[in-house]
Amino acid sequence: MENIQKYSRRVRRVLQGLFILAPLLTLYYWLTVNTGMDSLFRSGIIETDLDPMIFASEPLTMTTRFLAFLASMLPCGILMYALQQLIHLFRHYENQEIFTLATATHYQKLGYVFFYWAAGAFLYSGLISVILSFNNPPGERVLSLTFTGIDLLSILCGFVVLIISWVMKEAQKIADEHMHTV
Repeated sequence: MENIQKYSRRVRRVLQGLFILAPLLTLYYWLTVNTGMDSLFRSGIIETDLDPMIFASEPLTMTTRFLAFLASMLPCGILMYALQQLIHLFRHYENQEIFTLATATHYQKLGYVFFYWAAGAFLYSGLISVILSFNNPPGERVLSLTFTGIDLLSILCGFVVLIISWVMKEAQKIADEHMHTV
């Protein structure tokens, strides 16, 4: 049990660091993209699927960068919510609360995150395409809504995690009934 506590503490700290880094990296990206200071993203260290759309256009204005940052906070916010649930989950593991109703509830919330991710990715693709092409001349503005195979996989994973949380809650109820049975 000590190893679970030790590794849970380490994982929780990494997740807390990622929780802080996610919005900062998003802000850094939109402040530096297309300025020559975006080497972190052009080098492939951090992947982005917006390169063709961004780098083929005129330099981005600060208004466009700000709106793109706001739009990017949609998937970033979903990621931060998932990280928050994982942080709570690993904190429970640190406190030796493995099979409890609280951990099952965090698994349930993580299951919903997969659905939020698929919906957020769909909305984000539309928002970012409009924002990045808004300054183009009429007829060259774009609204691109995408739903990919990874979004379908996210929904499938969401169902799997929700079923696991449901099983964990039922197991907790059965364990509670057995504890109170004489």
